[in-house]
Amino acid sequence: MSLNTQFSFNQRVDIEHNQALAADFLSLIERPGMGSLIDYLFESDYFTAPASTRYHNVFPGGLCFHSLNVTREFSRENTNWQKPIPQDSVIVCGLLHDLCKIGAYKETSRGYEKVKGPKGHGKLSVSRIEEHIKLTQPEKDIILFHMGLFGIFEFREHDTLAIHKAIIRTPQVQLFAALDMADSKRKPEKWQHERQDRKAV
Repeated sequence: MSLNTQFSFNQRVDIEHNQALAADFLSLIERPGMGSLIDYLFESDYFTAPASTRYHNVFPGGLCFHSLNVTREFSRENTNWQKPIPQDSVIVCGLLHDLCKIGAYKETSRGYEKVKGPKGHGKLSVSRIEEHIKLTQPEKDIILFHMGLFGIFEFREHDTLAIHKAIIRTPQVQLFAALDMADSKRKPEKWQHERQDRKAV
């Protein structure tokens, strides 16, 4: 199963296409509870929410788009490792690592704002995922620690010893955190132009 030829940056604001793509990828995974998880995503704002209020992918569908981007890049890099993790795990980590952002933002006249809700980032994502499916230990490590040092110093979800142990168990923890950070810093030129074009109509 190859993820790399099935979507491109052109689909960043195509919410319906990205929704179908993410659901199709997840439906390929045969795991108890996956149907329930997919239903949960459709009932939530996962496919329409932004990925942030101001840092990255601040547009409708940004959360799903960011998750697809990370999935693609993680799939590419994972295949080069001596001990790659299964492709099912690539999809789970890539598409679900930010479930903590479901219901986290609201759109106002000034843009998106964070709303009060459950606290947490990696831990909240893991908790929401495991309400539906059981994660493998590598999946749990990657999602729990995907914020890297930010998880220690900003979210205070774990300490340096915990992330060190996770990296020893699952070296891809560092790779995934770097890819997630890289996508969050990607130039937003294309979607900004598209957004301006829509406003001008």
